[in-house]
Amino acid sequence: MSDVATAVPKPPTIFLVATTVAGISATTIYVPTLPAVVADLGVSAQMGQLTLSVFLVMFAVFQLVYGPLADRHGRKPVLLAGLAIFLMANLLAALAQTIEVLLAARVLQGIGACAGLVIARAMVRDAYGRKDSARVMGYVGMGQGLSALFAPVIGGSLQAWTGDWHAAFFFMVALTLLPMTILVFAVRETLQPTEPVSRGVSGMVSDYVSLFREPRYLFFAMGSAMITGTIYLFLSSVPFVLANIAGATAQRIALLLLFVSGGYIVGNIVTSAVSARVRPEQVTTFGVSLCFLGVALLGALGMAGFRSELAIAAPMMLFGLGNGLSLPASAAIAVGIVPRIAGTASALFGFGGYTMGTLGTVVAGFLVHRSQMPLAGAMLVTVSVSLVCFISGYLVLRRDEQAGART
Repeated sequence: MSDVATAVPKPPTIFLVATTVAGISATTIYVPTLPAVVADLGVSAQMGQLTLSVFLVMFAVFQLVYGPLADRHGRKPVLLAGLAIFLMANLLAALAQTIEVLLAARVLQGIGACAGLVIARAMVRDAYGRKDSARVMGYVGMGQGLSALFAPVIGGSLQAWTGDWHAAFFFMVALTLLPMTILVFAVRETLQPTEPVSRGVSGMVSDYVSLFREPRYLFFAMGSAMITGTIYLFLSSVPFVLANIAGATAQRIALLLLFVSGGYIVGNIVTSAVSARVRPEQVTTFGVSLCFLGVALLGALGMAGFRSELAIAAPMMLFGLGNGLSLPASAAIAVGIVPRIAGTASALFGFGGYTMGTLGTVVAGFLVHRSQMPLAGAMLVTVSVSLVCFISGYLVLRRDEQAGART
């Protein structure tokens, strides 16, 4: 069987990027307006932060639902349903006048937002081969990186211009309409089942069990999840580290994060450029090696007494570059291991990443942030596990290919 059926329609790249951007933007676009939300609704800061927490929980859990549904009922109808939920949730948040309504809207946002992320990966695998998937995933990754970078800026700017925190959610309504419109009028169904897909809850469980029994999938999914956990560990810790060792302001902290995001976007560009010539597992292994070197350099500079903003920004830019290489390529590999259940594989892949990301924020809360050393030590552990996973996955893929060539 060929790696990808030539008859499978290819969804527009702008659609794949827009769908992902909309979901990722909803995570943090309103974060700069949280003080205004708290003041306007007359609630505590903890209640304001809860609106972020409930979103992330729903965003992680419901990925496990969308994947199997998309494998059974098709990518297009399930994605359209998810985007419809997302659109209604954004409108509800834009009109919210109480914290209860806003919390309900954020729950629905999380449920709807993750549909695009899960199903876009599955559609890429449907329409492209394992090797070409890495190239397209690179473009999608660029969209994710840019949205994560600029969404808070857009939300804060809209609040400043309008004087109303609701403006960020009205912007999300408009942003959601773009992929919905493209999906309805310009995207054809990409699911082309070549063998029966099991039905019902028992079939869903069976599909997940089959993925857990597939070492190639587990190595790349777990490696990616550990990298994501490392990212969130860094993001949750670095503001406090920089404030303590360099007295950095919020603006200077944001500037440092631009270095990391810039490295990530460059990595995405390189992934897309080399995918036709370099195997995705090689890109992934090289990328995570750069991540390891970046974290090791962070620790080495700390041990040498270099405790400045530059001593954190430079190695973390290298870390971001490695992320941009390894994450799109590992997603392309993992989702394509069992093409019959690419949606389920994409769902478990995303769930693992956001679960480890949440654990990364928990670990950050236990670190002492008087220097970069505790952060570097914790990151070195997680990135080392990722490195072992990716190398193991690479070796297993090579072994299986050699075994297949001999038969």
